[in-house]
Amino acid sequence: MRRSILTLVLMVALAGVVQTAGASARQEPPPSTTTTTTTEPPTLPFAEPFESEEWHDTWVDWRFSDDRNTRITRGYRLNGLEVNIPPNLRRGTGPLWKLPGDVDEAWFRYRIRLDDFHPITSGKLPGPAGMPNFTARGCNPSTETYPGWSARMLFEPAGFGGVAEDQVPIGYYVYHLDQPGSCGEFMLWDEDAVLDQNWWYCVEGHVKLNTPGANDGVLEGWVDNNPAFSRSDLAFRREAEDWLDIRTFWLNVYFGGSTIPNDRDLTLRIDDLAISADGRVGCPSRFSDDDGNIHENDIEWMFQNEYIFGCSPDNYCPHDNLSRAATAALLDRILEPPATSIDFFSDDDGHWAEGTLNRLAASGILRGCGPELACPTDPVTRGQFAALLTRALKIPASSVDYFVDDNGSLFENDINAIASIGITRGCHNTTDQYCPRERVFRDQAATLLARAVRWLRS
Repeated sequence: MRRSILTLVLMVALAGVVQTAGASARQEPPPSTTTTTTTEPPTLPFAEPFESEEWHDTWVDWRFSDDRNTRITRGYRLNGLEVNIPPNLRRGTGPLWKLPGDVDEAWFRYRIRLDDFHPITSGKLPGPAGMPNFTARGCNPSTETYPGWSARMLFEPAGFGGVAEDQVPIGYYVYHLDQPGSCGEFMLWDEDAVLDQNWWYCVEGHVKLNTPGANDGVLEGWVDNNPAFSRSDLAFRREAEDWLDIRTFWLNVYFGGSTIPNDRDLTLRIDDLAISADGRVGCPSRFSDDDGNIHENDIEWMFQNEYIFGCSPDNYCPHDNLSRAATAALLDRILEPPATSIDFFSDDDGHWAEGTLNRLAASGILRGCGPELACPTDPVTRGQFAALLTRALKIPASSVDYFVDDNGSLFENDINAIASIGITRGCHNTTDQYCPRERVFRDQAATLLARAVRWLRS
């Protein structure tokens, strides 16, 4: 079943536009549009990849504020949903997806990234609920006349409980029959369920409603496939409430619920949502074709920093050559050079990387392959890559000669410079050869650039 869910996610995602490694990080998403809600019946398994502005056509309770505070932008795979809570407001978004009837057990999964999310009090994140009435929300607990339950996710203030000031703990916000007060009970996940800024996390949850009248309801949680929470003693419904089931999934991003005003912009992204009634959805790694590759960790790190992207929705193409245009795009994302109005090259007119190539030329990083020529599709050699890195990072010259196979090379000084700060360690498991004439592959580039970025940050 997990495979069928992931297949559905892929099929939906392929309807969008593939973001290649060379696509400009500065490309703006399509403008927001207002859409109407259809009445197509929901099905399970359900996948929502947030590929288009019309994603919420099958959701209910879509409000003007949701339209104003959300937009489609770059996501975990292709597009994703950016949610912003402006200062002095509380709701970022909150539409509901209705599950089909008689669902007593469900699993959910979504990716979440905190872009600039430093709340000063707690709030709500997406999660499941059964609310046929006004109860189980707004500090209105379930009653025999108006039963209900909910297990939406929550966030605590940044820095809560002694974590770093940029970190945000998460957990469940639960309305259940044994809750200690009128408002939902906070059930924080363990110490590993703490989200850093600017990193994609995979959050999974599981709810199993109790046998009516018994305390055997289940809540579980995982972060990046690691167990983070487990309870199996909960009561969501009374003995006569066997009809009460899992009715909705709330796409909640909401500040507070208290009298504390929100004093800042809060921005996060959500993507890759899936709901199943047949078992865990799981959190596959970002790329499927780099498993076991010696550069896999650096590929993942560079992706998380939004410097590299896939060659297709699920692949990185680690053994493909890196072109001059793709190299320029990578450096452009890392360095963010200023814009320029000068058109330096004649052979990149209309090319997707034209603006990128011009910015790097204006910054003195890219010098062209001939008079007014950028040669954007030509592959980059390891020697050329060393020169680009040396100019981009302004690496000081080195008096040490590290390799024996670059003597007399045009790029010898650049190769020695990047070796001096640990960016390169040689080629083919050797320490005295650099292979300057060989082409750079996408997996090698990820590692070389990851080392370069870490050096630059230090």
